Amino acid sequence: MDGEDMLNTTTPLPLDSITINGQYDESVGFTITQLLEDAAGLAIKYENDLESTCDIYKDVAFGTSFDYEAQCINGYTRATVVAYMDADFDPDNCEACQVDDLSDMGGKFCAYSVEIPCETMSVDCGEPSAAPSGSFYPSSAPSESPSVSSAPSESPSTSPSESPSDSPSTSPSASPSAAPTTSPSSAPSSAPSAAPTRCPRTQPILIDTIGSSPFPDGMPPIEITYQNTTHVSFTVTNTWETTFTNVYTQYHQGGFGETECLEEENVESFTEVDEYTAVCMHNVPISIVNVWVVDGNNALFSPIDDAEIPECCHPPEFSQVPIVQYTFKLNCTHPCPPEEGDEDYVPPAQRRLSSEKSERKIEEPALPQPKAVSSADKPSTDGKEGHFCVSEDYPCGDDGSRVNVCHYSARDGYKTFCVPEADSDVLAFYKKDYCGPCVRGFGEKTARK
Repeated sequence: MDGEDMLNTTTPLPLDSITINGQYDESVGFTITQLLEDAAGLAIKYENDLESTCDIYKDVAFGTSFDYEAQCINGYTRATVVAYMDADFDPDNCEACQVDDLSDMGGKFCAYSVEIPCETMSVDCGEPSAAPSGSFYPSSAPSESPSVSSAPSESPSTSPSESPSDSPSTSPSASPSAAPTTSPSSAPSSAPSAAPTRCPRTQPILIDTIGSSPFPDGMPPIEITYQNTTHVSFTVTNTWETTFTNVYTQYHQGGFGETECLEEENVESFTEVDEYTAVCMHNVPISIVNVWVVDGNNALFSPIDDAEIPECCHPPEFSQVPIVQYTFKLNCTHPCPPEEGDEDYVPPAQRRLSSEKSERKIEEPALPQPKAVSSADKPSTDGKEGHFCVSEDYPCGDDGSRVNVCHYSARDGYKTFCVPEADSDVLAFYKKDYCGPCVRGFGEKTARK
């Protein structure tokens, strides 16, 4: 199709064009096979480390295959395949690897954006049958009288029995009756039914730990208490069975990248440290929170727990004291809409009005989480809307128009990069990466052209 008409015409990607060869959680191996009859050339773009890699091929015969291994984020990666249909296709003039919006290209082509899972999925095989299967051959002769069945017949009888059974069944039926009973029950139930389950808030997501000591199983030190897309409130609690000498909490407070770090001393077991309210990112409704736990009494943590508390938290000079850092990602969007009676509920007629009396302002929902879309719907690079990280949150560069991001690689560890906002979109494919400078004590800062 022509570039300007690419959204008006669709050609499905042939089956077996993409085959998964190996799923390794952090990466995935896959094969792309040319199964389009009229394709004269291919451009294949996929995620490789922090940058995208794009390969261009000419005169690709039908059935030709190419093997790749791509990096993953949150269990998925994305590959873009552009098939050129022009017989005079010239790889030197191919624009698929340079343009940000494929609709800007000329020529006749088909473009496909495919999301590939990187984790294997278990399949429920079901339970074994309750009785052995029947024989392959009938008995030599039929029995002289009907046998007594040890199991119910394969289908129900054509009419009901003449009278009810002598006693009630020992267990409830597998499904409700097709129609209501003809008369009410003889007596009311002994107790009222349980109240409907309230929609729980989302749980904080642990994205990094510095140190070897985890928090108690199923008991993270952070719990979300309030979400309204622009702010998220949370409590920090000592969930261990010991007293810690210091607990530091660092969270995003201002709208221009400012952070706040607060200390609490001598926090006893199962004691709530405090409740905090963090500002969420402009275009992605999440907020990053760091918690440093100091075991000055050497009661629980390991001597190899050597996390470093940043100077902005104003820590004293700890000497050979076990410290563990936990980094959490908090979702700022409530999974369910507020109900009448909830603290953040606003009647429908008032939802677009700001309330000066309320400390927590209810706003219209923020932009949704990024999702896999066609190449034509990718965020543009000529504006600040739609990108994974924005300069308003973590500005950098001479004019502050770039954004700081933290990227992890197995070779170099965590490193801070100062990149254009459009380049931050690739962070959505790396579960260890996040917006803002790296909070670790190492990792140099790198600027990208």
